Amino acid sequence: MYLLALFLAGGGSGALISWQISRRTPVAPLPTAEIGVRLRARYQTRLGLTPEQVQKMSPIIDQAMGRIEAIRRDTAGAIFANVSNMDQQVLLALTPEQKVKFEDYERERRAYLRQKYGPANNAP
Repeated sequence: MYLLALFLAGGGSGALISWQISRRTPVAPLPTAEIGVRLRARYQTRLGLTPEQVQKMSPIIDQAMGRIEAIRRDTAGAIFANVSNMDQQVLLALTPEQKVKFEDYERERRAYLRQKYGPANNAP
């Protein structure tokens, strides 16, 4: 009985630790070129495409991946602009002391995001 309880406690704590780690680990989206390569391979194997069909589909996939990359850039830009606008409006409502605290908070938030997701290579 004790062995079973010990086993269950170990399994439960291991599951909890794994869940906590997985929550903190960022999942970065694949580069669109990699998505295109995987999609092309998946189509070829699952659908049994001929080389001619793959050749016909390649430009279609490449164009779609180009549009996806443009959507990602536009979306990231819109998000950054919205957050920046919000920050400016919040600053207008703060006292000078609160503005200093807000700037400290923003520095900490940016540092946390850089640590979690890496440098902001798509920031405006």
